Amino acid sequence: MSDTNTPQPEMPRSASAVPPVPFAGLVRWMSLAEQTLAALFLFVIVSTMGTQVFARYFFGTPFSWSEEVARLALVWMTFVAAAFVMAEGRHITVDLLSHRLSVRGQVWLECMSHVIVTATCLLLLVGGRHFVWYMGRVGSPSLEIPKSWWYGAVSVGMLLMAIHSVVNLLQVLATGRPTSRDSAVEEKGFHLELEQGE
Repeated sequence: MSDTNTPQPEMPRSASAVPPVPFAGLVRWMSLAEQTLAALFLFVIVSTMGTQVFARYFFGTPFSWSEEVARLALVWMTFVAAAFVMAEGRHITVDLLSHRLSVRGQVWLECMSHVIVTATCLLLLVGGRHFVWYMGRVGSPSLEIPKSWWYGAVSVGMLLMAIHSVVNLLQVLATGRPTSRDSAVEEKGFHLELEQGE
């Protein structure tokens, strides 16, 4: 017979006890879509330049449009990639103050930084819309694609980064704690550490 008065061992607290981060699914799907687009643009760059080299050295007649296609893909890849890099918190930062503050101070500092980033992105987006529209009248030399396709990548990138910054702000306000960067991949090459004895 088992003793019903015997204390049972405590079960470990499940991960579900931690309150879920709001908009986590939205951020995940947006980042996945942006990473996929950036990978496609990278594939276009590599395949276009590879075809250009092949045509130059084997047929002696390089394509006139390959450079424009690669440049267009590079511009779009840059600003789309900047969006999901912001979502993961992996943009280059100079952290001089946050580690000296309390948790509440870190929350307010991070909220202020998200507000500044959002305002800057929206300012560039709104301020540059006339220029993008104006450049639509100018075509590229080979493909005759409107130049607004090039400069439009900046507007799309600013919009995506503003969305990610607003979502990050809402997540910090909802959780009441600074964003954890433990899951971010840290590149050892960017961490300069002085060795002892030097």
